[in-house]
Amino acid sequence: MKSLLKALGALFCAALVISCETVPEVKYAVEAERVTTLALEPVMLESMELESDIRNRFPAYLPDADSADNLINVIQTEIANTRRFTKVLLNISEGDCYIIQPRIDKIESTISSIQSDPTRKRFTASTRVRLDVLFVNQKNQKELVKSFYDDRKIEDRFPAKSILTREQKQAYVLRAVTVGFRSAADQLGNGFNPSYEMGSVSRVVGKTAYVLINTSRLRKMPKKLQEVEIIDDDNRVLAAIAELTIEDGSLSGKIFEKSGVTVTTGSKVRARVNALTD
Repeated sequence: MKSLLKALGALFCAALVISCETVPEVKYAVEAERVTTLALEPVMLESMELESDIRNRFPAYLPDADSADNLINVIQTEIANTRRFTKVLLNISEGDCYIIQPRIDKIESTISSIQSDPTRKRFTASTRVRLDVLFVNQKNQKELVKSFYDDRKIEDRFPAKSILTREQKQAYVLRAVTVGFRSAADQLGNGFNPSYEMGSVSRVVGKTAYVLINTSRLRKMPKKLQEVEIIDDDNRVLAAIAELTIEDGSLSGKIFEKSGVTVTTGSKVRARVNALTD
């Protein structure tokens, strides 16, 4: 009987080994593996509009001018935490880059009775914030690319006979605005997902390649981030195309070979763009 059990155990182990060898290894992505390609850079965080919102539109709802600096720090940290950027700079713009402008669209606060509990009242702070992403070219012309919004509501109950001070109300509003910007910043950071536009070489003249490709998103990329490559069917890079001239639906540029393979008409081309510009 013991020998039979040993034999069955050996067969079970052997079957388990075979099964493990045939099933693909389960691989879990860790934090460092989340992003394998850098996204839109440089990116600048501009605080002027936020300061104006706090000072001119909602002065009664937020504590003081330092609120803008504190909120900017929150946004900057939250965007950096998404690991989509190597740097998030503040108020430094030289054109041909992306700018993030935090804005406050709405702040409302109310105090209301609670029918089910006459001994208490309810304070509600409602806010709507957004982060605008703008593309700025070398001529300092700005174009809105996308906005990320967050609507936030914070409620608290307090004794009906109590009176909330201005500072207490502002603290609730500031908390709602802060959480809202954290959420919008997280959306923004994770919205910068690198992708590619595919095309093909239409002709080659000397060291210049002419490519047919959708250029609507590529044209919105800063020049220093425009990356066009010639690849094979296995996505291996054969050559790069630089010194680009971009037209509507086509581009041309100088060929820089990387593999020794000759670039010919019909070669596959990919241009690095960003899903954010959809």
